[in-house]
Amino acid sequence: MPATAHVMPFFRRLPKLPNWSALVGILLICLIIFQAIQSWCRVEWMQIPSLIIMVAMVPYLILHGSKVGKVFVVLSIIIALVALFRLSNAPEVLATALLRAAFFQAFLTAVFTLQEAANRSTDINRVGLYLISQPLRKQSILTLLGTNLMALMMNMGSLVIIGALARDRMKNDETRGAGTTERGWMTAVAAIRGFSPSATWSPLALPPVFLSSLYIDLSLGHTMQVGFVISLIILTVSCLFTYLEASLILRRGGVPYVDAVPFPSHSILKILLLLTGIFTSIYFIAHGLDISTSAAAFVIIPVTSCLWILLGRGYNISGLINGPMKNMVFRQLPTQAAGTSVIVSAAFLGPVLVELLPMDQIAQAVLNMHLTAFTLMALVFITIMGLAMIGLSPVLTTTLAIAVIGDPTNFGLSPITIVAILLTAWALAAQFSPYTGTATIASRMFEVSVERLVLVRNGPFMILTLILVLFGIFCMT
Repeated sequence: MPATAHVMPFFRRLPKLPNWSALVGILLICLIIFQAIQSWCRVEWMQIPSLIIMVAMVPYLILHGSKVGKVFVVLSIIIALVALFRLSNAPEVLATALLRAAFFQAFLTAVFTLQEAANRSTDINRVGLYLISQPLRKQSILTLLGTNLMALMMNMGSLVIIGALARDRMKNDETRGAGTTERGWMTAVAAIRGFSPSATWSPLALPPVFLSSLYIDLSLGHTMQVGFVISLIILTVSCLFTYLEASLILRRGGVPYVDAVPFPSHSILKILLLLTGIFTSIYFIAHGLDISTSAAAFVIIPVTSCLWILLGRGYNISGLINGPMKNMVFRQLPTQAAGTSVIVSAAFLGPVLVELLPMDQIAQAVLNMHLTAFTLMALVFITIMGLAMIGLSPVLTTTLAIAVIGDPTNFGLSPITIVAILLTAWALAAQFSPYTGTATIASRMFEVSVERLVLVRNGPFMILTLILVLFGIFCMT
Protein backbone atom coordinates (compact mmCIF):
# COMPACT_ATOMS: atom_id res chain seq x y z
CA MET A 1 0.00 0.00 0.00
CA PRO A 2 1.46 3.41 -0.91
CA ALA A 3 2.55 5.57 1.98
CA THR A 4 0.24 8.35 0.83
CA ALA A 5 -2.81 6.11 1.27
CA HIS A 6 -2.72 6.72 5.03
CA VAL A 7 -2.05 10.44 4.67
CA MET A 8 -4.61 11.51 2.04
CA PRO A 9 -7.72 10.81 4.18
CA PHE A 10 -6.29 13.16 6.81
CA PHE A 11 -5.93 16.01 4.28
CA ARG A 12 -9.42 15.36 2.94
CA ARG A 13 -10.82 15.85 6.45
CA LEU A 14 -9.12 19.24 6.80
CA PRO A 15 -11.38 22.26 6.20
CA LYS A 16 -10.97 23.71 2.73
CA LEU A 17 -9.22 27.04 2.48
CA PRO A 18 -11.20 29.78 0.74
CA ASN A 19 -10.36 30.30 -2.90
CA TRP A 20 -8.32 33.31 -3.97
CA SER A 21 -11.30 35.29 -5.18
CA ALA A 22 -13.14 34.93 -1.87
CA LEU A 23 -10.03 35.89 0.08
CA VAL A 24 -9.41 38.94 -2.11
CA GLY A 25 -13.06 39.97 -1.73
CA ILE A 26 -12.73 39.88 2.06
CA LEU A 27 -9.49 41.88 1.86
CA LEU A 28 -11.22 44.52 -0.29
CA ILE A 29 -14.03 44.94 2.24
CA CYS A 30 -11.44 45.23 5.01
CA LEU A 31 -9.60 47.84 2.93
CA ILE A 32 -12.76 49.97 2.69
CA ILE A 33 -13.25 49.70 6.46
CA PHE A 34 -9.64 50.64 7.24
CA GLN A 35 -9.69 53.58 4.83
CA ALA A 36 -13.02 54.78 6.22
CA ILE A 37 -11.78 54.63 9.83
CA GLN A 38 -8.56 56.41 8.87
CA SER A 39 -10.44 59.17 7.00
CA TRP A 40 -13.40 59.62 9.36
CA CYS A 41 -11.62 59.17 12.70
CA ARG A 42 -8.13 60.27 11.57
CA VAL A 43 -6.53 57.10 12.94
CA GLU A 44 -3.17 57.18 11.18
CA TRP A 45 -2.00 53.70 12.19
CA MET A 46 -4.83 52.28 10.06
CA GLN A 47 -2.50 52.93 7.12
CA ILE A 48 -0.47 49.87 8.11
CA PRO A 49 -3.16 47.21 7.43
CA SER A 50 -4.02 49.04 4.19
CA LEU A 51 -0.39 48.66 3.06
CA ILE A 52 -0.41 44.96 3.97
CA ILE A 53 -3.63 44.36 2.01
CA MET A 54 -2.26 46.03 -1.13
CA VAL A 55 0.89 43.90 -1.02
CA ALA A 56 -1.13 40.72 -0.34
CA MET A 57 -3.28 41.33 -3.43
CA VAL A 58 -0.34 41.49 -5.86
CA PRO A 59 -0.17 37.72 -6.63
CA TYR A 60 -3.90 37.63 -7.38
CA LEU A 61 -3.64 40.61 -9.75
CA ILE A 62 -0.70 39.04 -11.57
CA LEU A 63 -2.60 35.78 -12.08
CA HIS A 64 -6.12 37.09 -12.73
CA GLY A 65 -5.70 40.60 -14.12
CA SER A 66 -6.14 41.56 -17.75
CA LYS A 67 -3.14 41.36 -20.08
CA VAL A 68 -2.50 45.09 -19.80
CA GLY A 69 -3.18 44.92 -16.07
CA LYS A 70 -0.58 42.19 -15.59
CA VAL A 71 1.98 44.29 -17.45
CA PHE A 72 1.30 47.28 -15.19
CA VAL A 73 1.49 45.20 -12.00
CA VAL A 74 4.80 43.64 -13.05
CA LEU A 75 6.08 47.07 -14.12
CA SER A 76 5.12 48.41 -10.68
CA ILE A 77 7.18 45.67 -9.02
CA ILE A 78 10.18 46.40 -11.25
CA ILE A 79 9.96 50.16 -10.65
CA ALA A 80 9.64 49.54 -6.90
CA LEU A 81 12.83 47.44 -6.94
CA VAL A 82 14.63 50.15 -8.91
CA ALA A 83 13.49 52.73 -6.35
CA LEU A 84 14.85 50.59 -3.50
CA PHE A 85 18.31 50.69 -5.04
CA ARG A 86 18.32 54.27 -6.32
CA LEU A 87 16.41 56.35 -3.79
CA SER A 88 17.73 57.11 -0.33
CA ASN A 89 14.16 57.67 0.91
CA ALA A 90 12.76 54.63 -0.92
CA PRO A 91 10.69 53.27 2.02
CA GLU A 92 8.86 56.57 2.45
CA VAL A 93 8.25 56.97 -1.29
CA LEU A 94 6.98 53.41 -1.73
CA ALA A 95 4.76 53.69 1.35
CA THR A 96 3.26 56.92 0.00
CA ALA A 97 2.67 55.32 -3.40
CA LEU A 98 1.08 52.22 -1.85
CA LEU A 99 -1.20 54.34 0.32
CA ARG A 100 -2.27 56.30 -2.73
CA ALA A 101 -3.02 53.04 -4.57
CA ALA A 102 -4.90 51.75 -1.51
CA PHE A 103 -7.04 54.90 -1.40
CA PHE A 104 -8.12 54.54 -5.01
CA GLN A 105 -8.62 50.79 -4.73
CA ALA A 106 -10.91 51.37 -1.74
CA PHE A 107 -12.76 54.17 -3.55
CA LEU A 108 -13.31 52.06 -6.67
CA THR A 109 -14.40 49.07 -4.58
CA ALA A 110 -16.93 51.20 -2.69
CA VAL A 111 -18.39 52.43 -6.00
CA PHE A 112 -18.55 48.88 -7.35
CA THR A 113 -20.74 47.81 -4.42
CA LEU A 114 -23.43 50.08 -5.86
CA GLN A 115 -23.15 48.22 -9.15
CA GLU A 116 -24.19 44.96 -7.47
CA ALA A 117 -27.39 46.61 -6.23
CA ALA A 118 -28.05 48.23 -9.61
CA ASN A 119 -27.61 44.93 -11.43
CA ARG A 120 -30.43 43.47 -9.32
CA SER A 121 -32.71 46.46 -9.71
CA THR A 122 -35.86 45.98 -11.80
CA ASP A 123 -36.07 49.77 -12.20
CA ILE A 124 -32.63 49.90 -13.84
CA ASN A 125 -33.60 47.10 -16.19
CA ARG A 126 -36.88 48.81 -17.13
CA VAL A 127 -35.03 52.03 -17.95
CA GLY A 128 -32.39 50.16 -19.96
CA LEU A 129 -35.01 48.29 -21.96
CA TYR A 130 -36.83 51.56 -22.67
CA LEU A 131 -33.65 53.18 -23.96
CA ILE A 132 -32.87 50.50 -26.55
CA SER A 133 -36.47 49.90 -27.71
CA GLN A 134 -37.25 53.09 -29.63
CA PRO A 135 -37.06 54.36 -33.24
CA LEU A 136 -33.42 54.73 -34.30
CA ARG A 137 -32.95 58.48 -33.79
CA LYS A 138 -34.76 58.51 -30.48
CA GLN A 139 -33.05 55.32 -29.35
CA SER A 140 -29.58 56.70 -30.11
CA ILE A 141 -30.13 59.92 -28.14
CA LEU A 142 -31.88 58.18 -25.24
CA THR A 143 -29.15 55.54 -25.04
CA LEU A 144 -26.50 58.27 -24.94
CA LEU A 145 -28.26 60.24 -22.18
CA GLY A 146 -29.45 57.16 -20.30
CA THR A 147 -26.00 55.60 -20.19
CA ASN A 148 -24.66 58.88 -18.83
CA LEU A 149 -27.28 58.89 -16.05
CA MET A 150 -26.77 55.22 -15.20
CA ALA A 151 -22.96 55.65 -15.20
CA LEU A 152 -23.29 58.07 -12.28
CA MET A 153 -24.16 55.16 -9.99
CA MET A 154 -22.96 52.08 -11.89
CA ASN A 155 -19.75 53.23 -13.56
CA MET A 156 -18.91 50.69 -16.30
CA GLY A 157 -21.81 48.54 -15.16
CA SER A 158 -24.05 50.87 -17.19
CA LEU A 159 -22.34 49.62 -20.36
CA VAL A 160 -22.84 46.03 -19.24
CA ILE A 161 -26.59 46.46 -18.68
CA ILE A 162 -27.22 48.49 -21.84
CA GLY A 163 -25.09 46.07 -23.88
CA ALA A 164 -26.78 42.94 -22.51
CA LEU A 165 -30.30 44.33 -23.03
CA ALA A 166 -29.50 45.57 -26.54
CA ARG A 167 -27.92 42.24 -27.50
CA ASP A 168 -30.92 40.26 -26.27
CA ARG A 169 -33.33 42.72 -27.91
CA MET A 170 -31.63 42.38 -31.30
CA LYS A 171 -31.46 38.58 -31.06
CA ASN A 172 -35.23 38.51 -30.50
CA ASP A 173 -35.84 40.90 -33.40
CA GLU A 174 -37.62 39.16 -36.27
CA THR A 175 -35.70 41.21 -38.83
CA ARG A 176 -32.04 40.27 -39.13
CA GLY A 177 -30.96 42.43 -42.06
CA ALA A 178 -28.39 45.21 -42.37
CA GLY A 179 -30.67 47.58 -40.55
CA THR A 180 -30.38 45.52 -37.38
CA THR A 181 -26.60 45.76 -37.67
CA GLU A 182 -26.79 49.54 -38.06
CA ARG A 183 -29.04 49.72 -35.00
CA GLY A 184 -26.49 47.70 -33.05
CA TRP A 185 -23.60 49.96 -34.10
CA MET A 186 -25.53 53.12 -33.24
CA THR A 187 -26.45 51.72 -29.84
CA ALA A 188 -22.81 50.83 -29.16
CA VAL A 189 -21.36 54.21 -30.13
CA ALA A 190 -24.15 56.07 -28.32
CA ALA A 191 -23.39 54.09 -25.14
CA ILE A 192 -19.67 54.90 -25.08
CA ARG A 193 -20.34 58.54 -26.00
CA GLY A 194 -22.78 58.83 -23.13
CA PHE A 195 -20.59 57.04 -20.60
CA SER A 196 -17.41 59.10 -20.79
CA PRO A 197 -18.76 62.61 -19.89
CA SER A 198 -19.91 61.36 -16.47
CA ALA A 199 -16.26 60.87 -15.54
CA THR A 200 -15.62 64.63 -15.52
CA TRP A 201 -17.81 65.59 -12.56
CA SER A 202 -19.46 62.71 -10.68
CA PRO A 203 -18.24 62.31 -7.06
CA LEU A 204 -18.41 58.57 -7.73
CA ALA A 205 -15.97 58.85 -10.65
CA LEU A 206 -12.21 58.61 -10.26
CA PRO A 207 -10.92 61.58 -12.41
CA PRO A 208 -12.30 64.50 -10.33
CA VAL A 209 -11.27 62.84 -7.06
CA PHE A 210 -7.82 62.01 -8.38
CA LEU A 211 -7.01 65.30 -10.11
CA SER A 212 -8.26 67.52 -7.29
CA SER A 213 -5.89 65.67 -4.95
CA LEU A 214 -2.87 66.72 -7.02
CA TYR A 215 -3.23 70.41 -6.14
CA ILE A 216 -3.35 71.27 -2.43
CA ASP A 217 -5.47 74.42 -2.81
CA LEU A 218 -7.99 72.86 -5.23
CA SER A 219 -11.19 71.46 -3.70
CA LEU A 220 -13.15 68.57 -5.11
CA GLY A 221 -16.28 70.74 -5.16
CA HIS A 222 -14.62 73.30 -7.46
CA THR A 223 -13.33 70.50 -9.70
CA MET A 224 -16.80 68.95 -9.92
CA GLN A 225 -18.36 72.29 -10.88
CA VAL A 226 -15.92 72.77 -13.75
CA GLY A 227 -16.26 69.10 -14.68
CA PHE A 228 -20.05 69.46 -14.83
CA VAL A 229 -19.74 72.26 -17.39
CA ILE A 230 -17.30 70.15 -19.44
CA SER A 231 -19.73 67.23 -19.25
CA LEU A 232 -22.61 69.35 -20.56
CA ILE A 233 -20.50 70.57 -23.49
CA ILE A 234 -19.37 67.05 -24.42
CA LEU A 235 -22.93 65.72 -24.08
CA THR A 236 -24.35 68.51 -26.27
CA VAL A 237 -21.82 67.89 -29.05
CA SER A 238 -22.34 64.13 -28.72
CA CYS A 239 -26.13 64.41 -29.00
CA LEU A 240 -25.98 66.67 -32.06
CA PHE A 241 -23.48 64.44 -33.86
CA THR A 242 -25.35 61.25 -32.93
CA TYR A 243 -28.66 62.71 -34.13
CA LEU A 244 -27.15 63.66 -37.50
CA GLU A 245 -25.47 60.27 -37.81
CA ALA A 246 -28.75 58.43 -37.12
CA SER A 247 -30.56 60.69 -39.62
CA LEU A 248 -28.07 59.77 -42.35
CA ILE A 249 -28.58 56.07 -41.63
CA LEU A 250 -32.37 56.47 -41.81
CA ARG A 251 -32.03 58.35 -45.11
CA ARG A 252 -30.21 55.35 -46.60
CA GLY A 253 -33.17 53.18 -45.53
CA GLY A 254 -33.32 49.54 -44.48
CA VAL A 255 -33.76 50.12 -40.77
CA PRO A 256 -36.54 47.87 -39.39
CA TYR A 257 -39.34 49.32 -37.28
CA VAL A 258 -39.24 48.65 -33.53
CA ASP A 259 -42.22 48.78 -31.18
CA ALA A 260 -41.48 51.48 -28.62
CA VAL A 261 -41.54 50.54 -24.93
CA PRO A 262 -43.68 52.86 -22.75
CA PHE A 263 -41.86 55.53 -20.75
CA PRO A 264 -41.00 54.09 -17.27
CA SER A 265 -41.74 57.27 -15.32
CA HIS A 266 -41.86 55.64 -11.87
CA SER A 267 -38.56 53.83 -12.38
CA ILE A 268 -36.79 56.96 -13.61
CA LEU A 269 -38.17 58.97 -10.68
CA LYS A 270 -36.88 56.36 -8.22
CA ILE A 271 -33.41 56.40 -9.78
CA LEU A 272 -33.25 60.21 -9.77
CA LEU A 273 -34.33 60.31 -6.12
CA LEU A 274 -31.70 57.69 -5.25
CA LEU A 275 -28.95 59.65 -6.99
CA THR A 276 -30.07 62.87 -5.32
CA GLY A 277 -30.02 61.13 -1.95
CA ILE A 278 -26.53 59.71 -2.47
CA PHE A 279 -25.00 62.99 -3.67
CA THR A 280 -26.75 65.03 -0.96
CA SER A 281 -25.65 62.64 1.80
CA ILE A 282 -22.05 62.69 0.59
CA TYR A 283 -22.03 66.50 0.41
CA PHE A 284 -23.52 67.16 3.86
CA ILE A 285 -21.55 64.46 5.67
CA ALA A 286 -18.30 65.59 4.04
CA HIS A 287 -18.88 69.20 5.07
CA GLY A 288 -20.39 68.38 8.46
CA LEU A 289 -17.52 66.13 9.55
CA ASP A 290 -14.85 68.11 7.67
CA ILE A 291 -13.72 65.10 5.67
CA SER A 292 -13.12 64.65 1.95
CA THR A 293 -15.98 63.76 -0.37
CA SER A 294 -14.29 60.51 -1.33
CA ALA A 295 -13.89 59.58 2.35
CA ALA A 296 -17.62 60.12 2.85
CA ALA A 297 -18.28 57.87 -0.13
CA PHE A 298 -16.39 55.00 1.55
CA VAL A 299 -19.28 54.56 3.97
CA ILE A 300 -22.32 56.06 2.25
CA ILE A 301 -22.13 54.08 -0.99
CA PRO A 302 -21.82 50.55 0.52
CA VAL A 303 -24.57 51.34 3.04
CA THR A 304 -26.79 52.66 0.24
CA SER A 305 -26.11 49.51 -1.79
CA CYS A 306 -27.22 47.24 1.06
CA LEU A 307 -30.36 49.30 1.74
CA TRP A 308 -31.22 49.37 -1.98
CA ILE A 309 -31.05 45.58 -2.17
CA LEU A 310 -33.00 45.12 1.07
CA LEU A 311 -35.80 47.51 0.17
CA GLY A 312 -35.88 46.99 -3.57
CA ARG A 313 -35.89 43.20 -3.70
CA GLY A 314 -37.45 42.36 -0.35
CA TYR A 315 -34.45 40.55 1.12
CA ASN A 316 -34.13 39.97 4.84
CA ILE A 317 -30.75 40.29 6.55
CA SER A 318 -29.99 36.59 6.21
CA GLY A 319 -30.98 36.57 2.56
CA LEU A 320 -28.90 39.67 1.93
CA ILE A 321 -25.77 38.06 3.40
CA ASN A 322 -26.19 34.63 1.77
CA GLY A 323 -27.28 35.99 -1.59
CA PRO A 324 -26.23 39.40 -2.95
CA MET A 325 -23.52 40.11 -0.37
CA LYS A 326 -21.88 36.73 -0.85
CA ASN A 327 -21.96 37.14 -4.63
CA MET A 328 -20.59 40.68 -4.40
CA VAL A 329 -17.73 39.92 -1.99
CA PHE A 330 -16.66 36.52 -3.34
CA ARG A 331 -17.16 37.11 -7.08
CA GLN A 332 -17.94 40.63 -8.29
CA LEU A 333 -15.47 42.71 -6.26
CA PRO A 334 -12.43 40.48 -6.96
CA THR A 335 -13.29 40.51 -10.67
CA GLN A 336 -13.61 44.29 -10.62
CA ALA A 337 -10.29 44.61 -8.75
CA ALA A 338 -8.58 42.55 -11.45
CA GLY A 339 -10.18 44.76 -14.09
CA THR A 340 -9.02 47.99 -12.45
CA SER A 341 -5.45 46.84 -11.77
CA VAL A 342 -4.19 49.19 -14.50
CA ILE A 343 -5.67 52.22 -12.72
CA VAL A 344 -4.43 51.20 -9.27
CA SER A 345 -0.96 50.31 -10.61
CA ALA A 346 -0.76 53.66 -12.38
CA ALA A 347 -1.71 55.39 -9.12
CA PHE A 348 1.23 53.61 -7.48
CA LEU A 349 3.67 54.32 -10.32
CA GLY A 350 2.99 58.08 -10.45
CA PRO A 351 4.66 59.16 -7.17
CA VAL A 352 7.55 56.70 -7.64
CA LEU A 353 8.35 57.86 -11.17
CA VAL A 354 8.17 61.49 -10.08
CA GLU A 355 10.95 60.72 -7.57
CA LEU A 356 13.01 58.56 -9.95
CA LEU A 357 12.90 60.86 -12.97
CA PRO A 358 14.64 64.27 -12.99
CA MET A 359 11.32 66.10 -12.89
CA ASP A 360 12.82 69.38 -11.65
CA GLN A 361 15.18 69.54 -14.64
CA ILE A 362 12.38 68.56 -17.04
CA ALA A 363 10.05 71.19 -15.56
CA GLN A 364 12.79 73.82 -15.83
CA ALA A 365 13.47 72.82 -19.46
CA VAL A 366 9.77 73.22 -20.28
CA LEU A 367 9.74 76.60 -18.55
CA ASN A 368 12.81 77.71 -20.52
CA MET A 369 11.02 76.93 -23.78
CA HIS A 370 8.74 79.94 -23.11
CA LEU A 371 5.66 78.16 -24.38
CA THR A 372 2.47 80.12 -24.76
CA ALA A 373 -0.52 79.04 -22.68
CA PHE A 374 -2.23 77.67 -25.79
CA THR A 375 0.81 75.66 -26.89
CA LEU A 376 1.29 74.17 -23.42
CA MET A 377 -2.35 73.20 -22.96
CA ALA A 378 -2.62 71.80 -26.48
CA LEU A 379 0.55 69.75 -26.02
CA VAL A 380 -0.69 68.39 -22.68
CA PHE A 381 -4.05 67.44 -24.17
CA ILE A 382 -2.60 65.80 -27.30
CA THR A 383 0.09 63.95 -25.31
CA ILE A 384 -2.36 62.43 -22.83
CA MET A 385 -4.71 61.44 -25.65
CA GLY A 386 -1.86 59.99 -27.71
CA LEU A 387 -0.43 57.96 -24.81
CA ALA A 388 -3.92 56.68 -23.98
CA MET A 389 -4.16 55.39 -27.57
CA ILE A 390 -1.23 53.07 -26.87
CA GLY A 391 -2.53 51.91 -23.51
CA LEU A 392 -1.01 54.29 -20.92
CA SER A 393 -3.58 55.15 -18.24
CA PRO A 394 -4.41 58.83 -17.65
CA VAL A 395 -3.88 58.13 -13.94
CA LEU A 396 -0.16 57.91 -14.70
CA THR A 397 0.13 60.44 -17.52
CA THR A 398 -1.81 63.18 -15.70
CA THR A 399 0.43 62.77 -12.64
CA LEU A 400 3.54 63.18 -14.76
CA ALA A 401 1.98 66.07 -16.68
CA ILE A 402 1.33 68.06 -13.52
CA ALA A 403 4.89 67.36 -12.32
CA VAL A 404 6.32 68.57 -15.65
CA ILE A 405 4.18 71.72 -15.71
CA GLY A 406 5.13 72.62 -12.16
CA ASP A 407 3.61 75.94 -11.11
CA PRO A 408 0.94 76.72 -13.76
CA THR A 409 1.07 80.44 -12.91
CA ASN A 410 4.46 80.55 -14.68
CA PHE A 411 2.48 80.08 -17.89
CA GLY A 412 -0.31 82.46 -16.94
CA LEU A 413 -2.63 79.59 -16.02
CA SER A 414 -4.46 78.55 -12.86
CA PRO A 415 -4.54 75.01 -11.41
CA ILE A 416 -8.23 74.61 -12.24
CA THR A 417 -7.50 75.41 -15.91
CA ILE A 418 -4.91 72.62 -16.05
CA VAL A 419 -7.32 70.26 -14.30
CA ALA A 420 -10.07 71.17 -16.79
CA ILE A 421 -7.82 70.15 -19.70
CA LEU A 422 -6.83 66.93 -17.93
CA LEU A 423 -10.47 66.09 -17.16
CA THR A 424 -11.40 66.60 -20.80
CA ALA A 425 -8.52 64.47 -22.04
CA TRP A 426 -9.31 61.73 -19.52
CA ALA A 427 -13.01 61.61 -20.44
CA LEU A 428 -12.38 61.57 -24.19
CA ALA A 429 -9.62 58.96 -23.88
CA ALA A 430 -12.18 56.65 -22.26
CA GLN A 431 -14.13 56.43 -25.54
CA PHE A 432 -11.40 57.01 -28.12
CA SER A 433 -8.71 54.59 -26.92
CA PRO A 434 -9.14 50.90 -27.81
CA TYR A 435 -7.26 49.92 -24.63
CA THR A 436 -9.61 51.43 -22.06
CA GLY A 437 -12.10 49.43 -20.02
CA THR A 438 -14.89 51.44 -21.64
CA ALA A 439 -14.07 50.31 -25.16
CA THR A 440 -13.28 46.75 -24.12
CA ILE A 441 -16.52 46.23 -22.20
CA ALA A 442 -18.63 47.90 -24.89
CA SER A 443 -17.10 45.78 -27.67
CA ARG A 444 -17.61 42.58 -25.66
CA MET A 445 -21.19 43.34 -24.65
CA PHE A 446 -22.25 44.46 -28.14
CA GLU A 447 -20.20 41.66 -29.77
CA VAL A 448 -18.29 43.99 -32.09
CA SER A 449 -14.62 44.60 -32.86
CA VAL A 450 -13.09 47.08 -30.41
CA GLU A 451 -10.86 48.62 -33.11
CA ARG A 452 -13.76 49.06 -35.51
CA LEU A 453 -16.01 50.45 -32.79
CA VAL A 454 -13.51 53.04 -31.55
CA LEU A 455 -11.46 53.93 -34.61
CA VAL A 456 -13.89 53.39 -37.50
CA ARG A 457 -17.46 53.86 -36.31
CA ASN A 458 -16.52 56.46 -33.70
CA GLY A 459 -13.61 57.84 -35.76
CA PRO A 460 -15.41 60.81 -37.38
CA PHE A 461 -16.74 61.92 -34.00
CA MET A 462 -13.23 61.58 -32.53
CA ILE A 463 -11.71 63.83 -35.20
CA LEU A 464 -14.47 66.43 -34.80
CA THR A 465 -14.13 66.41 -31.02
CA LEU A 466 -10.35 66.82 -31.07
CA ILE A 467 -10.67 69.81 -33.41
CA LEU A 468 -13.34 71.39 -31.20
CA VAL A 469 -11.25 70.89 -28.05
CA LEU A 470 -8.19 72.51 -29.60
CA PHE A 471 -10.39 75.38 -30.81
CA GLY A 472 -11.82 75.70 -27.29
CA ILE A 473 -8.29 75.84 -25.80
CA PHE A 474 -7.40 78.57 -28.29
CA CYS A 475 -10.46 80.60 -27.29
CA MET A 476 -9.68 80.16 -23.58
CA THR A 477 -6.17 81.52 -24.00
